[in-house]
Amino acid sequence: MSGKTVSWNQVEPAPLVIVSGPETYLATRAIRDLKGKLRAQYADLEIHEIDEGDYAPSDLLNLAAPSLFNEPRLILITGSHEALLEDLTKYLDDQVENCFVAIRLPNLVGHSGKIKTSLASRALNVVCDEIKRDSDKLGFINQECAALGVKITSDAARALLQAFSSDLGELAAACSQLCASGVSTIGIEAVNQVFQGRVETNAFKITDAALAGNAAEAIRLYRHGSATGVDNVALVAALVARIRMLAKLFNDPKSQSAAIGMAPWQLDKARKELSGFSEQGLIGLVDLAAQTDADVKGASREPEYSVEKLILAMSQSK
Repeated sequence: MSGKTVSWNQVEPAPLVIVSGPETYLATRAIRDLKGKLRAQYADLEIHEIDEGDYAPSDLLNLAAPSLFNEPRLILITGSHEALLEDLTKYLDDQVENCFVAIRLPNLVGHSGKIKTSLASRALNVVCDEIKRDSDKLGFINQECAALGVKITSDAARALLQAFSSDLGELAAACSQLCASGVSTIGIEAVNQVFQGRVETNAFKITDAALAGNAAEAIRLYRHGSATGVDNVALVAALVARIRMLAKLFNDPKSQSAAIGMAPWQLDKARKELSGFSEQGLIGLVDLAAQTDADVKGASREPEYSVEKLILAMSQSK
């Protein structure tokens, strides 16, 4: 086949499928969908999986060799090997009917890069890039719900994003859980009802309360979150990211949303939060955020105290 590049959710059976990109969850979904489509087509499908580090020269050729009954088979190989490019080339030059190969390449350096460069024109290339921007994650939520035949309101999608923004797999599972309720449209009430504790104590609500100057509410949310298992490292990462965005906006007040990784509605919100900040106050906050990040990663024996200190500083920096 001639080379073709598709998104993670557009995978189709092909003699060679290269699944590349750092987003593990999307790659897992793509490979799962590939398995499902092949099983639907071939009830007697054989699946052979070779984990990273386990590949030996000619493994692919041995598994793909013609057989008496020409059984349909899918060969999944994770990672690259110095012999894999040569084996893949031989396989493509002399293809076996009903044989499909999928290669998972988390990065494109070394042998992985050589495989992608050399064989992209002969493969179905499935791209699994990280979903970083909130606007893209909102699109992912809408896409997941639409695939299950359910609509979701914009405020419900934002609430869901705030609750599960750090883990794409959890976000997808939350979409699936809400869609399984039988409703045709998911509203904010459904999100709050099903994920109330998670939504109330997530990093975004803590940050929002702090930057609104409501120190008491921010500390209350943090302490409640600590009691229910909120991870300090993940929380502080979210706080630091928000502070850095404010610093970028302070340095360039006319920044466009795309330039600093925000959705337009987030940029409007950030501009309101930034009003009243002094340059010295913001510099001090950036320095404290860096120290807090180090503290929760092992530099302090009392990381909770450091987090509360940062939250209070965010509330009082204006």
